[in-house]
Amino acid sequence: MRRVIYVVEDVEAAQFRYRVGNVFDALNDSGKWKAKYYLKKDVDRIDFDGVKIMVIERQTAKDSVILGLIKKARGCGVKVLFDLDDLVFDYGDLGLIRESVREKNWLYWVGYVWGIRRIAKRVDGFICTNEFLASKLKQSFGKPVKVIRNSLNKRQIEVSEKYLQDKKHNGFIIGYFSGSSTHIKDFGLVEPELIRFLENHDDARLRIVGYMKFSGLMKKLVKEGRVEIVAPVDYLKLQKLIAEADVNIAPLVINDFTNCKSELKFFEAAVVETATIASPTYPFKNAIKDGENGFLAQPGEWYDKLEYLYQNPKVNGRVALAARKYVLENYYGKEFLKEVEEAYEYFAK
Repeated sequence: MRRVIYVVEDVEAAQFRYRVGNVFDALNDSGKWKAKYYLKKDVDRIDFDGVKIMVIERQTAKDSVILGLIKKARGCGVKVLFDLDDLVFDYGDLGLIRESVREKNWLYWVGYVWGIRRIAKRVDGFICTNEFLASKLKQSFGKPVKVIRNSLNKRQIEVSEKYLQDKKHNGFIIGYFSGSSTHIKDFGLVEPELIRFLENHDDARLRIVGYMKFSGLMKKLVKEGRVEIVAPVDYLKLQKLIAEADVNIAPLVINDFTNCKSELKFFEAAVVETATIASPTYPFKNAIKDGENGFLAQPGEWYDKLEYLYQNPKVNGRVALAARKYVLENYYGKEFLKEVEEAYEYFAK
């Protein structure tokens, strides 16, 4: 059995779950690879005997202790990989980051990109979440890159099956599960069409999990109880809220930054048979076949897609069922494990 080890910052963070925890769980069923992870504070305990690959989680990059660890690992003949799931490594893309963060965080992000580049220049290769991001990494650093997508874990599958059995429809609920200050522009893409839809359908509601800024018309609908604001919940409880929705929306301003994002909003909804309408970013276009296992929408098309699902609940159910089947085959189980093993075997040659 070959050994792969991970160096991580915080096991409670979503970053760990998607980029290390779920991969680690998948490797429990591998006959080729044995995995172990270490917190950054415990790197002095790492035994490199038999280790073929060390993967550095992105959140650890801000600490200089990682530089010494890379040198030590490479001295032991270990391939060092950097796992990146965002476009946060090129100074030329800082403008895109600036559009997505509050101004007071600007200097933080300048330093963050510097820290990422400092690590990236010293590793042997990269793991990332999609081919678009892979091409950007190759362009910036000229090193090999393999894709391991974000995925579902066993606990998500178990709770999702429970919530799926309890799934009921009470009116028509539109779910938006990305509420944060970084998504204000994204939400603005669809807000006028959502307002129009809610005004035309008395039994429709919009559920937003997280924080969002609204226009005056949307604030009016919030006061009327047509828009429900739910405080952020953990990722397992989130599955219940998604299951209660009739449709999940994932609007994004399309640019290089969002093309490097994951399609997790699609597969987390699909596993509880909630259909998704998403902007046609690179990851969503690759996962969603419009009208078959989900829907893609440009500005101006959201109202018609919502209306179609509202008027055709059987189609909604069929699309949601197809999405669940697709997701279970591609983001969990044997196919996902195969993706992980093939990536590591490429670097272990």
